[in-house]
Amino acid sequence: MEGYGSTTGGVRQKQVRALGLTPTDLAKALGCALVPPLVFMVSSVCLCFRFRFKYPRGAWFAAALFLAPAVFAGYATSRARRSGLDGRWQKLATILLVVASLAAFVVGDLIYWYFSQPFYLLESLRAYEDVDPADVDGVRLMDAGRVQFSEGSRLALDFAMSYTSWDIYCVAPITTSEGLPSQGSQLGTYDLWAVGVNCCKSAETHFRCGEYDNPKARSGLRQVSAEQRPYLHLAVQQAEAAYNIQANHPLFFYWVEDPLHEEHLFFDAAFSNWILSNSVHFVGNSFAILAFVVMFNRASKSTT
Repeated sequence: MEGYGSTTGGVRQKQVRALGLTPTDLAKALGCALVPPLVFMVSSVCLCFRFRFKYPRGAWFAAALFLAPAVFAGYATSRARRSGLDGRWQKLATILLVVASLAAFVVGDLIYWYFSQPFYLLESLRAYEDVDPADVDGVRLMDAGRVQFSEGSRLALDFAMSYTSWDIYCVAPITTSEGLPSQGSQLGTYDLWAVGVNCCKSAETHFRCGEYDNPKARSGLRQVSAEQRPYLHLAVQQAEAAYNIQANHPLFFYWVEDPLHEEHLFFDAAFSNWILSNSVHFVGNSFAILAFVVMFNRASKSTT
């Protein structure tokens, strides 16, 4: 048994020597493989999810604290250089930690604004049921996140309109038979609008957004993107001018059958993108270490 054990140990030592690494180097490589992904994970958590929604400044402060390992590694690199020691591993750790923090800032910010922030904002708004579009104006639903409209609610596709500014912003009033021009009637104000982006044609007014063709759909999920809202207002203003109607306090919704399910899709997208970004960072970080080891090995051989 001793002979077997000693042979295995000898093989491992030969493998380590073949890589040009000492046991100390392996420990440093392990630290470089684990600590930067951990920094990326925790920093991105601070910036992606509920903590940032509740404490925006606190989230950025917490994420910035995880720059401390990079500062420490930079100090170790400087100290090794002044002492005439080999500081290549410390320099690699500094680079990997800085990249991990900066990547977490960028990825966390993107995931938050595209997916997490809409989810938490919608979650904080009220849910309304059995709302008659003919009897309710926009002022009464300003805090609405999810709205289930009354039986018989539909889209007034005859009043659909689009506004083009690179993207095409599409709108159509949510109403009942009382507000349909085909029924010979019209509402005093059309404040509730179904919306979408790039789901209609600029030269036409055909509305093809959300679940427009689903007869079971009669609910709205609030549109909360501040960037898109001004263009949607312009589309509504064009509809007012084209069809001689009024929209005193327009509110925008995605026309869906199950708004709660659609709301949770935002969180699902945030979480899946966070998992993906952590996986990509771990693979990229590991590849950087492997490339460094290969160059380290070549440099060692060239000096012998």
